[in-house]
This record gives sequence, C-alpha cells and structure tokens, in this order.
Amino acid sequence: MADALISSVVEQLIEILKHQAQELKRTLGVEKEIANLSSKLEKIREVLDDAEKRSIKEKGIKLWIENIKDFSQVDDVLDEWRTRTLRQQMVSLSSFLPSRFHYKRFAMHRDIAKKIKELDSTLDRITKEKDQFKFDYASITHTCAASHSDQELMRVTTAFDVDASEIQGRKSDASALISKLVENSGEDEARNGNGPPVISIVGTGGIGKTTLAQLVFGDEKIKTHFDERVWICVSDPFDQIKIAKAIVESTTKSSTDLSQLHVLLEKVQSILSGKRFLLVMDDVWTEQSAKWEPLKNSLKDGLPGSRILVTSRSERVARMMGSAYLHQLDLISDEEAWLLLSRKAFSGRREEDCEKLKEIGQKIAQKCKGLPLAARVMGSLLRFKYTEDDWQNVLDNKIWELDEVVTNLFPHLYLSYNDLTPKMKQCFSYCAVFPKDYEIEVDKLIRIWMAQGYVTMESKGRELFGGLAMRSFFQDFEKDDVDSNIIIYCKMHDIVHDFAQFLTKNEFYNIDQHEDDVRIKNLRHLSWQNTGRNMNLTASIRDVGKLRSFFGERLSPEELIPDLFNGLKSVRLLGLHRCKLQELPKEIGNLLHLRYIDLSRSGVEELPDAICSLYNLQTLDLRHNDFSKLPEGIGNLSQLRYINLSYCKQMEELPDAICSLYNLQTLDLERCEGLSRLPKGIGNLINLRHLNINGTYRLEMMPLGIAKLTQLCSLSDFKVGKEQVS
Repeated sequence: MADALISSVVEQLIEILKHQAQELKRTLGVEKEIANLSSKLEKIREVLDDAEKRSIKEKGIKLWIENIKDFSQVDDVLDEWRTRTLRQQMVSLSSFLPSRFHYKRFAMHRDIAKKIKELDSTLDRITKEKDQFKFDYASITHTCAASHSDQELMRVTTAFDVDASEIQGRKSDASALISKLVENSGEDEARNGNGPPVISIVGTGGIGKTTLAQLVFGDEKIKTHFDERVWICVSDPFDQIKIAKAIVESTTKSSTDLSQLHVLLEKVQSILSGKRFLLVMDDVWTEQSAKWEPLKNSLKDGLPGSRILVTSRSERVARMMGSAYLHQLDLISDEEAWLLLSRKAFSGRREEDCEKLKEIGQKIAQKCKGLPLAARVMGSLLRFKYTEDDWQNVLDNKIWELDEVVTNLFPHLYLSYNDLTPKMKQCFSYCAVFPKDYEIEVDKLIRIWMAQGYVTMESKGRELFGGLAMRSFFQDFEKDDVDSNIIIYCKMHDIVHDFAQFLTKNEFYNIDQHEDDVRIKNLRHLSWQNTGRNMNLTASIRDVGKLRSFFGERLSPEELIPDLFNGLKSVRLLGLHRCKLQELPKEIGNLLHLRYIDLSRSGVEELPDAICSLYNLQTLDLRHNDFSKLPEGIGNLSQLRYINLSYCKQMEELPDAICSLYNLQTLDLERCEGLSRLPKGIGNLINLRHLNINGTYRLEMMPLGIAKLTQLCSLSDFKVGKEQVS
C-alpha cells in the first residue's frame, strides 16, 4: 500500500517538473527540491516490497513505513498547487485587476514552495533511516512484475465467472441440515409455545458456514416448504434495530423509516404471523441473551414448522440462542482442499500443464489446513502462476512461518496480497473502512477509489475490481440482469475484512454505538455510523486534519460540530448520508481537496454557492432531498463526472451552466417529478454515458441536442402524456 502511495507521488512530481519547471525557477527556485524529492522517493520505492514483507515481524520497519505513509502530506501540497493554479486561472479570465492577480499568484507559489522545502528536509531523514535496515534491492523488479500483472489482468477479466458455486465436501452437511429444517414437528412446537426451533451451524472462521447456509437457503425443497425466507447478516455488534429493520424490509420488499425497537418488533410480529418462515441469521457473535430475547419473542406467531438457522464461530452463542440442533462443521480433507484449489488454479489450462504442477499443488493444499476459504484464496493466487518455479516459490515462502497469533488464515491472504500490484493493494486495503457484512455497490466503490486518487478512470477501476474479485477478495456477487459479466453488488468475507483491517489498523477506523472514545493518531479514514449519542469528534481524534475520508451516517447536527468543516483540511470524501443537516455550512468551500460528496437523504434543501469553488469535485450525490435548484456556478466544477438528483421531486429546472460540465459521465434525474425541461445545451455534454429520466412525468420533450451525445449508452424511458417513449 505504501508502494502505491510513493508511486503516485513520484508520478506527480515528474509531471510538475516536466510542465512547470520554468515557472518554478521564476518563483522561489524549488525545482531542485522537487527533483530531490523525486530522487529520494524513487530510492525508497526500490525497497518497499521487501520492507512491507519484513514489517510483519520487524517493528522498526513497520514504524519506518508508518513514517512514509505520514509523509503522504506531500500529495496534499501537490494537489493544493494544482487546485490553486486552476482557481487563479479561472479568476484571471474575468479579472480586471491583473496586477492584483499576479501578486496573489506569487504569494500562492511562495507558500507552496516553503512547504516543499520542509517536505524535502523531512524526506531526507526518512531516506537516511532506510540504510539501517539493509533492505533487499532485488525487489526493484516489482514494478516490472506489476506491469506484467496489469497486462495479464486486462487479458483475462473479460471472461471470468467469479461467483460460480464451488462447494466441496459439504453435500452430507447440507442434506442433514435440510432434513432438520423441514422435518414435521409442528404439533410439539404449537404446544410448547417457545416459537421456532433454532438450528445452528458452528465452526471456525473460513470453514464455510455461510457458504453452507447459502446452499441450504437456495435448495428447491426449502423454497417450496417455507412461505417466507429471510436472510439477515448480523455480525458484531448485535444491532437489534438494524436486524429488525432488515427483517421488515426483506419481507415487505420496501424500505422503512421506523426507528424505535418496539415498533419494529411489532411490525416483525405482524408480518410473519400466520406464515411458515425460515429466518437465517448469519455470523452471530453476541452471547447476551438480553439482546436476543426481544427479537425471539417477536417471532413466536409464525406457523408451526417455522425455523431459525444461525451461523456462528462460537458454540456458546448457539447455546445462548437455545439451539435445538447444533451442527458442528468439520474441516475438509486435504484431498477436498486440493479439488477446490485446483478448480480455480487450473481454469483454462492444458491438461499436461496441470499434471506437471499437481504434486506441488497438493502440498500447498495441505497448508490450507482444511479451510475452504484458504483453498479458494490459494487457488485464485496460483491461477496467475505459470511455471513450476512459481508454484515452488509459493510453497517455500517464509510467510508460512507467521506467528499463530496472526490467525491461521492470514498467511494465505498475505501471499495473495503480496502478489497484487501496488494499485490493487491500495484499492483492496481501502475496503477496511466499510463495516463487516456491508453490501458494497461496485460503481460507488470505484468512484470512491477515484476520489482517493487510486484510479483515474471508471474503466480502470472496473479492471482492478475484477482482478481482486478473481483472487477471492470479494464474494456474494449480485450481477446485472442484462449483462451477467457486470457485478453490481458484492461483499467481503469477514476473515478477508479482518485482514484488511489488520493491514490498516492505524489508518482506518469504524466508530459504532459502543465506542466511548477514539484516540488514534494518524487516522486517515473514518466511518462513524449511528452512535446514538453525541461525541466530540475533534477532542477524540487528534489529527482530524489528516482525514481523507469521513463517512458520517445518521449523525445529528449536534454531532457534526461547526468546526468539523474547518478541520477536514485533507478530506477527499465527505459522506453525510441520512444526516439531518437542513443546510450545508459555507465552510465546505474551503475543502479544496474534496472530490466526493454524498448528501443523500440528508435533508439539505439548498447548496451554498461556496460549493462551486470545489474545482476537484468528481461525485455529487444528492438523492432524496428537497432541492428546487442547483447553484448557477455549478459550471465551475469542471471535474464533475457523476451527479445524482434522483427523487429530488422539487427540482423544477437545471441551470444552463450544467451543460459546460464536459467530463460528466452520469446524470441521474429519476423521479424528478417537478422537472419540465432539460437544458437546450445538453448536447454539449459530449462524454455523457448514462442519462436517467425515468419518472420525470412533466418532461414533455427531449432537446434536439441529445442526438449529439454519441457516447450515450444508457438512456432510460420517459413518459410523454400517457405514452411510453424510449
């Protein structure tokens, strides 16, 4: 991950030297300092591969890498340089005071030059510290290997099927569970009045509990036996409101604004009353019966024959929930692990090549220790290894010597992780910011990666995601109805999520409702959801100014203290989903690095003009708000690629200035019921690919300019009077 950071900074420095060398000489002569920065960073990059591998065990190296990551403020300086230059250029186009403009421009460059000199001094110290560790410079070939991996990725991602069901050694387990779930014990259940029996699948992490439950859940006998099937991801903590709401939304197939537990439980009871249902509660951790009992009581009115299927790592959890049957999941055999591994590793290979690698592969399968997830991960890794030497290097790798305390699965994940390109490492590690069992929208994830500077184009983001999916870093794929090669949603296995958090534990943090205080230095990405009480953010986090991502879901205006928008000096992403703000502070205009804003369902009724000075902004998500208009200055946001105004029912018209957003890729106007026309100049949006106008009932006709949109590949239906027109 540090490798990707250094590579990105080096590329920016080279670009500045190439295009702005003369201007640097004219200001304060920092061309030399920038050249020094670039040279030193290149030397550091040569040893980072070896450093990151050794940092697992050597604390001194781990601290040295942390100092490099902390040095990432150089990226802020370069970004500030570009942004201020862009601002000054735009001001100069309309300014009648050229002398004042040139003075401001000089002052800006002087400020940036000072920061660059300070950074050069800091990096000099880090470079000298490098020599004490005697790193292996052989890893200089890593960049070339990464390039090869990128090419290989582009070659294979078009035809893979990442979520094919690959169940090995679990048929008898599935058969036993299905029998328990459909057995006829209705009369006994009706007499005891304790509600549906609980059946539990118990086993260690990565052993396949969720996969087995999914196999059972989708069985035809189960589908016909139960009137209602509900799947809930529980995870930790056991959030009673979240679970009850998920049951309601799953059964009614619609969202709910209910937020009080007793009201939700009454709704659950009403919906499931008189039905024979199967409720799957996946990944339960709590041992507190007080949290389980209220939900259990709301399930008692289901018809006899209803069942609750639980998966957990802990037998104590299963017994707390009153399990009538506990199914202990055993490890798979080495032979079964090899079959699972080889199915992935040998995909598309010639039989004679597979035979040469079989003996080494079977030894690697033994190292999976009977864990199906480990076998899948290793198979995904070996899929990209083509020679006997490549496979032997995996078998002989020192990573297998990791301490047991790191957990049995992490060596397998480390091997696969170390085989990624620097950019792929960065993109994978970022997913630690999401909660466990979080359903990830892939297009949204790619826009977030772009906001952080990991990728520059949506197409490149898709390639990187495909590569990670092929290597089993994602699972539970939901695909597009039209094109089955396109993944819309996915999840991460909880062990893989643990691994991502392990890699980033000092940079990423997720505050839940159980947190009393957060004191993490050098925090870069923060997810803060539904705390249920007020917390003083700036008092809890020492370096709030270093945050690059701030996800704040369902926070109150009191929690979003006024100083927050002044403090987030480095933030690239600001997520304020379901925060009842009413208005957005004008201080948001000072967040010059900001590239991604999510204000969906936030209650904001009007955007301040200050938002139009965010020249780096790429994503503007305004769904489900009562906007009637957008600021006239929105045309200044030349980097905007995505605008979502769906369900902004008060929106009457779009400013003509929106037609100057030449980089715009997506414009979502679904259910903008007050919108009566589109700007005449919409044909100027030459890069627009997706235009959604479904449900814009007042929209009477399309502008003639729409014919100019040659890149448009998705235009939703819209209504003219009573007729449907495509």
